[in-house]
Amino acid sequence: MKKLTYIYLIRHSEQLKLENKIVENEDNQISNEKIILSVQGEKKAEELSELKELSNIDVLWSSNYVRAISTAKYIAKKNNIEINIDESFNERKLRRYR
Repeated sequence: MKKLTYIYLIRHSEQLKLENKIVENEDNQISNEKIILSVQGEKKAEELSELKELSNIDVLWSSNYVRAISTAKYIAKKNNIEINIDESFNERKLRRYR
């Protein structure tokens, strides 16, 4: 009997909103990577980990963004697994054509 593989793509939970801190250029990319979850975002991420579909996860991958790891940590804890970090999951800077 074949074992099915399910892949769940989950966006990070609600991030902390900082006034006047919108990332618009590459120079600010590092600060974008370090944006944390809001208190509500932490709560939602923990609630997400309670979903039945996420109760038997074998492998967990995340970008290296703090908010993505903060969302994944609850799923990792529930499943007693490590979070694999892969920078190829990070946001992409696309060129603008005029």
